[in-house]
Amino acid sequence: MHPVSERIRDARERSGLSQADLARAAMMHPSYVSHLERGVRGPGDAALVRLARALGVTAQYLEQGDRSPEYLESEAALVRARQLMRAGRAADAAVELEGVELAALDVDQAAKVLLARAEALDLAGDLETSARLLADVTHRLVVGHRPERATYAATRLVMALTEAGDLHAAVRTGEEHLATLAGLAAGTDEIFRLESTLVWAYVARGDVTYARVRGQDLLGRALVHGSARAVWSVHWNLAFVDDALGDADDALSHLRSALAIAGGDEVERNVPRLRLDLAQLLLTVDPPRPREALAELDAAATALEVGESQVELARAATIRSRATLLLGQHRAALAHAARAVEMLAGERRDAAAAHEALGDALLAAGERTAAIKAYRQVADRLELAPAGRPTARSWRRLGDRLRAAGDDGAHVAAAYRRAIDAAGVGVVRA
Repeated sequence: MHPVSERIRDARERSGLSQADLARAAMMHPSYVSHLERGVRGPGDAALVRLARALGVTAQYLEQGDRSPEYLESEAALVRARQLMRAGRAADAAVELEGVELAALDVDQAAKVLLARAEALDLAGDLETSARLLADVTHRLVVGHRPERATYAATRLVMALTEAGDLHAAVRTGEEHLATLAGLAAGTDEIFRLESTLVWAYVARGDVTYARVRGQDLLGRALVHGSARAVWSVHWNLAFVDDALGDADDALSHLRSALAIAGGDEVERNVPRLRLDLAQLLLTVDPPRPREALAELDAAATALEVGESQVELARAATIRSRATLLLGQHRAALAHAARAVEMLAGERRDAAAAHEALGDALLAAGERTAAIKAYRQVADRLELAPAGRPTARSWRRLGDRLRAAGDDGAHVAAAYRRAIDAAGVGVVRA
């Protein structure tokens, strides 16, 4: 079979189209499409353009596939961008990917580039641009008949809007995409992930009671119709709902269920992240369980080192600092917190927790002046965070710490005032 024939057939199958569907979309006779796919005939230039448009790819892709110069350059750019992100240079990674010529790529490769660029912008703190890119890639994938990948992109979009503090947009966009994609991607892991992420958006907006009811309904549907991966994904998100409601034990139960279903597959990238969430929650239950938290961190350590994500490694170091501090190991706590701060150098919103842990370790060591300085670094980074319940809790926690460290009343009052401002989002449904 001729390579062009193979690419036409493969692109049609990826799009979920029958030969008759493709013939209608490209305004061709079905027998002509059949001949093309079997290599009986070859398409002319005009036919190739119509086929490419109907399949969501470029004519150049149908002719050259992944050997085209543009495709090869996009792959090289993706490799360079990944290296930059692992080195903590997310803004440079976004610039690297911005130079890729998307018009010369098929829908799948273009989506791959856009998703990577959105991730880089997210890590660099530009959530608004990241969300715009995710909206673009979601639309491209829907039009290109890639419902499962479109659902994944929509999930990322809801997450970005939630993190950016545009909570009404997160809920509205999530519901719209769920309505569009529910039939097209029914029963897939991604559709369950989209709805569970939407549940978290409702929590962030303040609709916590509604989120719990909907989340429990979603879990019931996932248990009947979803895969094991879908079920543990829903359990994971429900843990955040229960945590927001102050039910730490229920949240812990959901996380343990998620980890048990995931099977401890440390190769799965989300499993180490799940262990980080579990370790963090183990430090917030009453009484805290620092030794269990350290065990979870140890179990995730190898996968995190292989992944080389500075953000995740810094988060692990931050949690380890808190756990060792609870065990009275002040020197170790200080070393872990300092390492986390070093990995997240610069004005980064995700560095707030590391600076907070450093302040706690310094305060425990009796270094009040240095602790206050670290806590004020937390305030600088919380200024970059979106409004919402999580940010409100962070500001209130900071106010408590500044007061305990003996900072002046103005800074303490400012932190509590910012907590009130950040919490003033949405109305809790009864």
